[in-house]
Amino acid sequence: MPFLDSGRSAHDAAAGGLNPRVVWLLSQGRSATGPGPKPRPRLSLLDEAESVLSQIERLEVLKARLEGRIVDAYAALHSVEEQQLAGMVTTSPVPLTTEQVVTQEIACATGVGASEVARRLELATAPRRHRVLRQRLRAGSVSLQRALRIVVETRVLPDDLLPDLETAVLAPTRDGGVASHRLFGERLRRCVRTADPRGQEDRRRSAAARRTVFGRLVEDGMGTFTVVAPAERVVGVLDRVDAMARAARSAGDARTLEQLRSDLLCDLVLFGVVPDGSAAPLGGDPAGTGGPAGTGGPSWPGLSDAPPATVRIVVPFEVAAGLSDAACELTGHGWVTAPHARQIITAPGSVWQRLAADVDTGRALELSTDRYTPTPEMAAHVKTVDGVCRGPGCQVPAERCDVDHLDPWPRGRTHVSNLDSLSRGCHNGKTARVWTVRRVADDGISWTSLAGREYVTYPKDWRESLHDPGVGPPVTASPPDDPPPF
Repeated sequence: MPFLDSGRSAHDAAAGGLNPRVVWLLSQGRSATGPGPKPRPRLSLLDEAESVLSQIERLEVLKARLEGRIVDAYAALHSVEEQQLAGMVTTSPVPLTTEQVVTQEIACATGVGASEVARRLELATAPRRHRVLRQRLRAGSVSLQRALRIVVETRVLPDDLLPDLETAVLAPTRDGGVASHRLFGERLRRCVRTADPRGQEDRRRSAAARRTVFGRLVEDGMGTFTVVAPAERVVGVLDRVDAMARAARSAGDARTLEQLRSDLLCDLVLFGVVPDGSAAPLGGDPAGTGGPAGTGGPSWPGLSDAPPATVRIVVPFEVAAGLSDAACELTGHGWVTAPHARQIITAPGSVWQRLAADVDTGRALELSTDRYTPTPEMAAHVKTVDGVCRGPGCQVPAERCDVDHLDPWPRGRTHVSNLDSLSRGCHNGKTARVWTVRRVADDGISWTSLAGREYVTYPKDWRESLHDPGVGPPVTASPPDDPPPF
């Protein structure tokens, strides 16, 4: 099928430091538009899959280039209407900004929502601040959706930090591919918190003063509530109720994990403990099952002594010692600023667990533990080294993954060198042979899809945040307020 002219040669794109895959796609898109019909040879299913997948990639590149032209057009319209408004300042009774006028103009003409138009206009009118994003859009190597997310998340940062930050966030993965949606989000949040820790900390303190809880009733006799609380407390609540739900399922509770998380959290808040099956929860038990209404199964009485929550946060030595302000990871949930991390680890009752990581690669070397049974130690070692699922583009925390034999047992040994962390979805895909998997250099795992496309994943770099733009000696600040009780 014909493709639009890219307007930029593959040689020029390569000179701009773009993803090699994008450079290749641009050259393929140009060659596909040559004159005259071309006979199409008979292809195997593998070749067909690769051909269609490459076509999708080329179309995404061209779509991004068109989106870049849309942003350029937004900028042109803003310039024209700004000049028009300049001549109306003395006669207009109501002061209007050019942004307001242009936003309404485009929204009315195109039907695009005003908030979306405003975000695009923010990118369009800041060509120097977001020069990296504008260049990448014109080259087709970033979608408008990702570009706008960066614009929104970096609003509070100074202009001089953005070029390096945007380059880092949009960098290819280690195997040269495009960062997955979840990996892109992780990079963006981490880099923003690292680049401006003091500003982030000020905003966190302000937000903490507005913590609250609210709820509303929805259709079908249900309701929803929202709790706004410090990140570490939210993580603790989520992890605790998830552990309780999984324990109840293992003990034979017929409810789903989703139902159990909801029921157990409500029980703990309403009663302080989880009621046993002899007392019907608030709202009655019309089903007569001994469990919450409509769940279809008995409740499990073994959860009244619920275990305390455990919040795991990875703090590099440099951050703990005050030598760096790199963002720190609440494992599996997100990133917090360095001052916030130091507050968490120095709170009364905090327990430290040593995680040794290679200074050069950031790869975990060992995990200290009080347990001596070999199998749990091996699982802990593998999950700590991997950090997240080793499937392509997957960011599920390793703690929630299966420990899988890379080379299936019994042919493959039960040894840490043959084990990896896989989320249930990635594990099922490997078992069903949708993916072909093999070990490659540097502890990489190569995944080959049905279309013949190869992706390589590597163990987690636990010191990755120390390489982010903006990392440097911490800014001297006033002593923090007394931390809230945990």
